[in-house]
Amino acid sequence: MKIEHWSLRLRVFLFFAFLSVAGIGAVIAGLYFGYHRLGIPAALDGFVFAGAVSSFAILGVTVWIWLMFDENVAKPIQRLSGGLLARAHADVDDELDEATAKYLGDLAPAARAVTQNLSSTRNQLAKSVAQETTRLVEEKAKLSALAAEMPLGVALLSGTHKLAFYNGAAAELLDTDHAPGLDHSIFDYLREAPIRSAYRRLCAGEGGDGHVIPLTVATTHGGHTLAARLRLMHSPTESEASPPYVLTLEDVTDDLAVHVAREALLRRLFNRLRPSVATLQTTLDARASDDALRQDARLDAAMLSEMATLITEFREMDAAYEAAKSDWWRMGTVRGAELCDALTARLEEDGIALSADVPEPINLTLDAVQIISLIDQVAHNLTRDGAKALSLLITPEETGAMIALGWSGEPLSVDRLDGWMRREIDVGLANMTGRAILDMHGTEIWPEEGRGSRAVLKLPIREAHRPRRQASDGRRSVTYDFDLLAKTPPKELINAPLSDLTYVVFDTETTGLLPSQGDEICQIAALRVINSKVVQGEHLDRLVNPNRDIPATSTAVHHITNGMVRDAPPIDVVGLQLHSFARGAVLVAHNAPFDLEFLRRHESDIGVSFTNPVLDTVLLSAVVFGQSQEHTLDAICDRLGVTIPAEARHTAMGDTVATAEVFIKMMRMAQERGITTFGEMLSEMRKHKRLLQDANTHL
Repeated sequence: MKIEHWSLRLRVFLFFAFLSVAGIGAVIAGLYFGYHRLGIPAALDGFVFAGAVSSFAILGVTVWIWLMFDENVAKPIQRLSGGLLARAHADVDDELDEATAKYLGDLAPAARAVTQNLSSTRNQLAKSVAQETTRLVEEKAKLSALAAEMPLGVALLSGTHKLAFYNGAAAELLDTDHAPGLDHSIFDYLREAPIRSAYRRLCAGEGGDGHVIPLTVATTHGGHTLAARLRLMHSPTESEASPPYVLTLEDVTDDLAVHVAREALLRRLFNRLRPSVATLQTTLDARASDDALRQDARLDAAMLSEMATLITEFREMDAAYEAAKSDWWRMGTVRGAELCDALTARLEEDGIALSADVPEPINLTLDAVQIISLIDQVAHNLTRDGAKALSLLITPEETGAMIALGWSGEPLSVDRLDGWMRREIDVGLANMTGRAILDMHGTEIWPEEGRGSRAVLKLPIREAHRPRRQASDGRRSVTYDFDLLAKTPPKELINAPLSDLTYVVFDTETTGLLPSQGDEICQIAALRVINSKVVQGEHLDRLVNPNRDIPATSTAVHHITNGMVRDAPPIDVVGLQLHSFARGAVLVAHNAPFDLEFLRRHESDIGVSFTNPVLDTVLLSAVVFGQSQEHTLDAICDRLGVTIPAEARHTAMGDTVATAEVFIKMMRMAQERGITTFGEMLSEMRKHKRLLQDANTHL
């Protein structure tokens, strides 16, 4: 190894060792020549004694001076250089502590002045940049909001088929066995062959000027079928033979099922009616050509039998049609409150007051235009008949919901209501009546007597559900990193640049500190870091049932109780989720061997092995700041200006966020020191194995 790669403390130690050896050697040489020049053999013992005393004295003085120099010069210089790197590359604004280098003369004040000037200049530059980019940030936020709410799934992929962008709809469509993530292969979620085929055809020049090819592709587990459109971002060039592309996705699973059902019904209709029709046709042709057959009673009986069969088959087909036709019209999901607001506003335009109420939040599956138009027409008819104080109530049923339109006045007869349902309603389609709308929704409408002097019309909706509370998990947002479009996957991990790798930072909370004695994981948290940024919206935070009691001493630290994990999934479920979340990434943890020991004990239950490469922030801190420094997570955060809220400390996600922040900052500092590849980082970390054993046992 080149001398410039040696640490300062090692070089100082070797310098003083050389002085000690040189001094002792000079004393021994002087005594040796003096003894021979004196020429008195009896004086040998005196010369040896003098040499030993002198050598021990020189060694003792040298060691003492080295220790003082190491403690008051070498270590402070190392701390000073670490502080300078932190303020230059980790955005630390705290001032340097001059007391750590009080014996270095003007060096510490000079370093402090430099960092103050750097911080002031950086703050001014950041202020200028912030002012200039405010408009761009606002436009980006608007575009992100629009893309997030697009009903179609949109994904942007690199030429190596890795995700660089996806919106909320795409996240929901791709969330099959595992949630999507940036830099993951699209083939983790969708079947490979159709996409590769369409991509090759587009790169070969198919798709016309628009460079678009429609295709149908299934999810990897086969549960959903998606209609997709694949569009190249630009034509292939000599410098970029595999350009990025956009994939738009729409779930057509239900549409295909409806189409198949309709085709099956038609096939059944023709297959069952064709023989009867053929028999009747043959009989009629025979009767027409033979007068004797016209008087044949047996032939009449056969015809009557076939006609009865035909009638029976027709009735069965008609019943099947009536049962299925409501599924053939595409419905949407509408909130009950939004339906009420739309009806109230529409009737107010015509001077009709409607009091609407939805006691419980509920989502209705229906064609909103048709149902609103139907109720609007009924309300107008009721008003013309003298109805007063119209009200609308939507309440949940077992599998659906009930819409009740009430009024004060005379009750409505079934015949009059049936007449209204036969009238045409303007919903943008020709010959659309109220009865047709009811048929499309597979429902009915009928009058009932209400309380007191009120009357009610009941309109059930077949499908409805209470809205699920959405956690703040980024689903209805966009997730992207356009730098991934130009990223080339490394051929060998050892030579891979650190900036090109994807990282998953994780942490665990446990029932105790001794996995060999039965302690287990009770919480796991993880997030992804790409291009030195935490990916917003991609995180894992799960409680784990340890299948044992959590001691009170552990609960006092991480605040996880037995009641909190009683209904949580076991480690084999959550461990598989973590493994899927971290596929293709480098694992990062603080004291990684501790966390990985808990996971690797359960690899047989989980069904996978955690063979990901690993970086440890304890060892990374030793590389950047020197082994003599304190390397607890709190100490590293203090040095790098990272604040862990008190309520988040010793929670899996709180510690994960802090670990990710210090990891990103220390990686910049390490790269500034010339450590740019994973292999170089691994080599540097292993120099500190006395502090902590490296977790990369398979590398």
